Amino acid sequence: MAALVRRGYNVVMTLTDVRQLLHQLDLWPSKALGQNFLIDGNILRIVIEQAEIRADEVVLEVGPGLGVLTELLLDRARRVVAIEKDRRLCEHLRERFPGLDLIEGDATRVDLPAFDKLVANLPYSISTPLLERVVEGPHPPRAMVVMLQREVAQRLTAAPRSKEYGALTVLTQVRYDSHVAHVVSPKCFYPAPEVESAIVVLLRRDPRVKLRPGAPFREIVRAGFGHRRKMLGKLLSPFGPVPERIAHQRAEELSVNEWIELANGLRG
Repeated sequence: MAALVRRGYNVVMTLTDVRQLLHQLDLWPSKALGQNFLIDGNILRIVIEQAEIRADEVVLEVGPGLGVLTELLLDRARRVVAIEKDRRLCEHLRERFPGLDLIEGDATRVDLPAFDKLVANLPYSISTPLLERVVEGPHPPRAMVVMLQREVAQRLTAAPRSKEYGALTVLTQVRYDSHVAHVVSPKCFYPAPEVESAIVVLLRRDPRVKLRPGAPFREIVRAGFGHRRKMLGKLLSPFGPVPERIAHQRAEELSVNEWIELANGLRG
């Protein structure tokens, strides 16, 4: 197995290490699976520091790949559950980490366990649907520290009236405060992706405006952003009368609190 280089508490695989290990595993990184392996120890350090993992926590990692981040998570958390779709990588992870709770499959489809934090270098191909699934689930985690495409990071942290502000923004910000902790260069991965990445930190909180049980929040947000250039009065009419002050606005003009208040006044 390729040598591991230790720098402080980091366990870093160099570019040479990654290439050698992939060769031994007879594996070429799959673009379709979003496989870009981290080779920068400083970025790994930032992820771990931002995650602030406690010894009593269950951590979910999606797309563990070669297991560089996995090793550090196992050192800190009570339990680590990892979901990996690539069969060959699963074989490698089982051999390297006998104590890892590994699920082989698509993270957007398999049953998700209960967990306290999501900490992961998310594959680009599933970052948006996975985040939607997690934040809209019945038991959203107390925190997420995820590395993903910078474009998605901008959507998660966007403000109203910006082009990045969309359904993902509203559905996430209703439950989480989010910020970009670090922008990550393509050079930090092998193979290097064509776009920049970012480390995003999401911390769960109670909604600032209480959402009433049964309010069609998710439904009206998706309907509103499904046709961004149309006025909300017409788009949301199937849910009931839309207040006059909102009827002539577009989806990106409403704040998260306004979306909640609107949902509270409409029927499911």
